[in-house]
Amino acid sequence: MDLDEWVLLAPRQLRESPVWKVRVFQIAAYVAATAADDAVHLETAPRFSRVVPQLIGAAGSILANVAEGYSRLSRKERIKYYEYALGSANETTSWYHTAASALPAGALDSRLNYLARISQLLLTMIRNERVALRDGSTKRLAASRRDELAP
Repeated sequence: MDLDEWVLLAPRQLRESPVWKVRVFQIAAYVAATAADDAVHLETAPRFSRVVPQLIGAAGSILANVAEGYSRLSRKERIKYYEYALGSANETTSWYHTAASALPAGALDSRLNYLARISQLLLTMIRNERVALRDGSTKRLAASRRDELAP
């Protein structure tokens, strides 16, 4: 199932959350779900027994930190959590590279593409929050919200 199909079928509780309208959250939720699915393949190879919890934890951390950052009123706090999410995206990428040989054909490229998109979106969100912080804006930037929001 690809991202767009998954978004339509995502759990109602996720879809009803205010943060659901943020595209990076949707992609992060999909990556966390696919990491859990990938764990099934990885668990069949004993050499990846330590990779599985790391992969699932890192992927889940992207989602959790985007949600945490989105809920913060302080720009500094939002930046901090979005940076944590970015670090978790990089960690998830590393774990996927580690587990590449045990994944189904094509899975690695797909996962890495979604993780790259997450990183791009987070970098834009961080940059926009920093600009607004520097300029002393008390409102969330309309332009940054356009970058963040789902199409």
